[in-house]
Amino acid sequence: MRAFYRLLNYELGELLRGVLLLCAALIAASWLLVRNELKHYNSQAVHERFEDVYRASGMPIVFLLCMLVLLVLWAKSIYSAYWGSKSIYTLLTLPVKRAALYWSKLCAFGISLMLLLSSQLAGFVLAYRVMDNKIAGYSEGQFEMSNGLFLAFIRSDFMRLLWSYDPVNLLSTASIVIVITTGLYYGVICERSKRKWGWVLFPIAIWLMIVVISARLNPVYDYHTLQIVSYSAVLLAISAIFIWHSIHVLKKGAIA
Repeated sequence: MRAFYRLLNYELGELLRGVLLLCAALIAASWLLVRNELKHYNSQAVHERFEDVYRASGMPIVFLLCMLVLLVLWAKSIYSAYWGSKSIYTLLTLPVKRAALYWSKLCAFGISLMLLLSSQLAGFVLAYRVMDNKIAGYSEGQFEMSNGLFLAFIRSDFMRLLWSYDPVNLLSTASIVIVITTGLYYGVICERSKRKWGWVLFPIAIWLMIVVISARLNPVYDYHTLQIVSYSAVLLAISAIFIWHSIHVLKKGAIA
């Protein structure tokens, strides 16, 4: 276990600086973009709901871009493990289980992802306070709403997608995050080990993710709860295959 913690500390060290900068940029963007969206607000203006203001500011797109940057940073850290004094070839000679190398990278990315999600939530709260203070400055309480932040959170499709409170939605969100995480690492391992046939599950996983996200965000899609649970279960099963085969390849040392 001590060896695993050392590996995890090393992997986090590879990611942490970039992740912290990304988190700071996300929080700052929440403040700046929502503030810019509110610049024409006054006592005579039409006051939209906060979740609509947040969406119109472009913050969902900004978060998606930050997520893509995080994935790129992680992919870069994976590929950088094949070069340098602490390349994966050196790490594989250490007296630790090779599965520990795999799990240390996954856990490091999981921690980084939680930091990014926490920053998104902090930015959402900060942006709400910006709007609340803006309106309070000229409305004398006329347009203020009790539990406005909670209601905005509940009404926002984007926030419910990231921070689910329903067990079924929580399962679908978790399955999407897990399959993206394990799939990216598995894709790199397949590329480095010249096992291109390992990518055959990727189209299925991508299609299932699109279906689940569409059902979550668009009520026009008439999917029953059992279907969402079934699709999420298939995504988790695909993730399990990614994990099993990744560890199998690492144990065989079949990397280029």
